[in-house]
Amino acid sequence: MNEAAKKLRGLIEASERILVISHISPDPDAICSMLLCGTTLALNYPEKHIAMNSEELTEGLGFLKGYELIQLQPLDTAIAQLKPELIIMVDAMNYSRCTRGDAAKVAEKVKESRSKLAIIDHHEPVDVADNEVYINQKSPAAAQDVYEVLFENLGYEQPDGSGETAMTGILSDSARFLYDNPRHRETFRIVSNLIDSGVSIEHLENRARRYTADEITVLGELAKNLRIETGYTYSYVGDVFTRRWLEAGKTADDFKQGCELFVSGFIRNIGNNKWGFIVYPDLSAGEGRYSASFRALGDVKDVAEIARKVGGGGHKPSAGAKFEAMSAEEAINKVRNAI
Repeated sequence: MNEAAKKLRGLIEASERILVISHISPDPDAICSMLLCGTTLALNYPEKHIAMNSEELTEGLGFLKGYELIQLQPLDTAIAQLKPELIIMVDAMNYSRCTRGDAAKVAEKVKESRSKLAIIDHHEPVDVADNEVYINQKSPAAAQDVYEVLFENLGYEQPDGSGETAMTGILSDSARFLYDNPRHRETFRIVSNLIDSGVSIEHLENRARRYTADEITVLGELAKNLRIETGYTYSYVGDVFTRRWLEAGKTADDFKQGCELFVSGFIRNIGNNKWGFIVYPDLSAGEGRYSASFRALGDVKDVAEIARKVGGGGHKPSAGAKFEAMSAEEAINKVRNAI
């Protein structure tokens, strides 16, 4: 057992109230990492109060065991209610990534209450919050790190459904093993073990990857707005399209998922270009807020560096950012200026 895992177990055993959190606009890896951590601790420490909280949820994952147990409320509210002795942050490295509220105030409240913070993350270690334990093995998915730490390092009993949850997180954030992975031996060993235990990649993919007509409509808008530059490709969802979308009562989740479909499936594979980005309104954050998502071949462009210049971050081949702008055109220009 490594020292970080041993220290994490000490913190868990010394705490009666534990809160598991992840980042805003959660992708499947964030949800799966939370579920793996929260349900495992609840099974192995039934006398403790274990809570999982997210400010937002991802649709389409309701088939995962324990999904209905995730609380949906602001982070500061969850902390005030539970008064956790230990906060475990997964798939994120600071409070700014975990709340749309005042992250500085959240961090100050945590400090005042003397809550301990443990982090299990796999992103580039930038702006990491003060913590007691920081585990980052640079795996393709945070769910892989949580799986290794809890089950292989600490030997905890696995809850029902943990295999499907771990596999869903790994498949999602690796884009089904699309990116180069320095920990491929560990990843495929775990995946092989999960398959041997009865987890079916084919059936999981079929359940997790169900597309609505509205998601495909957004994908079509991005295809229409495609721009091919020298070296990179980009696209955007315009403000007129977005206004009509909202007037029609369509959902923010379908909007976001359509954007994710396009950026993950196409943007780095168009013509001779090997990297690119999309820009779209962040409907969950309100008017005047935009998101940018970047994808690249890992040895061609470090898109996390570009994302950091507009207030975001991530991995070399996959990154994102959220920022203010008056229009989609201004948002695009902010990214292009960063480039």
